[in-house]
Amino acid sequence: MIGEFLRYLTTFAPERTRKFGYLKRLIALEFRAKRCATAWAAHQRATRNFIVKASDLCEHQRIAVVLGSGLLLEVPLKALAEKFDRVYLVDIFHMPQVRREAKKHFNVKLLTADITGVFQQMKDNRPPGPHTPAGAPRIPHLKEADLIVSCNCLTQLAGPFVEHFEKTRGFSDLDSDKLAYQIMEQHCKAIATEATGIGVIITDTERFVMQDDKIVSRSDLLKALKLPLTPTIVHNEEWDWFFAPHPEEHPSHDYIHTVQGKVYQRNFAEEEAKPEDGLAIDVAPPPSLEDPVDLGAVVPER
Repeated sequence: MIGEFLRYLTTFAPERTRKFGYLKRLIALEFRAKRCATAWAAHQRATRNFIVKASDLCEHQRIAVVLGSGLLLEVPLKALAEKFDRVYLVDIFHMPQVRREAKKHFNVKLLTADITGVFQQMKDNRPPGPHTPAGAPRIPHLKEADLIVSCNCLTQLAGPFVEHFEKTRGFSDLDSDKLAYQIMEQHCKAIATEATGIGVIITDTERFVMQDDKIVSRSDLLKALKLPLTPTIVHNEEWDWFFAPHPEEHPSHDYIHTVQGKVYQRNFAEEEAKPEDGLAIDVAPPPSLEDPVDLGAVVPER
């Protein structure tokens, strides 16, 4: 804790980055990643490999965009820099070590951006809330990128805003869950249907609290949101992230996140409708944002 506090004091960052907790979260992530390096290794390797495999599907390799580049723990930066003419790393704030790493590659550029669009809504004096839905995301190079990757940021997008609105605007739990749902839904829609190149969503979807081999509890990190269907299941993958081995968050409980990786290819759009290819999946649509969402359902078996 002392190390994190000193890092917070000595890291230059804009006021907004501190006020909404982004700097604190990044520093906490950095220190936890060091403590949990062994436990996180398989997840980081799986994420990097998935991004590289998705990049191989690109018809052209001119522009790659990574949303939620964070500390580059899961980003195969060297591989992307070697494949693409230009690589954009997008986040709300780039830590000094990330800036140093990016400078090693002449074709890597850092972009500081709020990809949710919520800050713009606040600037326009129409912040999202119970009667004002979240607006469209603001994703750089969405229409130009040959590869655009949402890298383990989906479930983190709304956190700083709901915490701030709970303190300053009296948001209820339902208000916070609806806003989180809207932000995630808009983000997924943009990657899956509006990007013109290869779209990739990598996100944790469920959180399991385990005691030895027993499931103590299970929670839906996507707030009942269903990820968009992909035109083919060939490139979809799922793996476990040993997120917090005890005693990181609990003296005897381990925390494991289920992670899904999905690839959205425009040239496979017609195959989704073919019943004979075995890829069409009948999935119920997500619940309406006007209806209350039951987030307490627990599935007894994983």
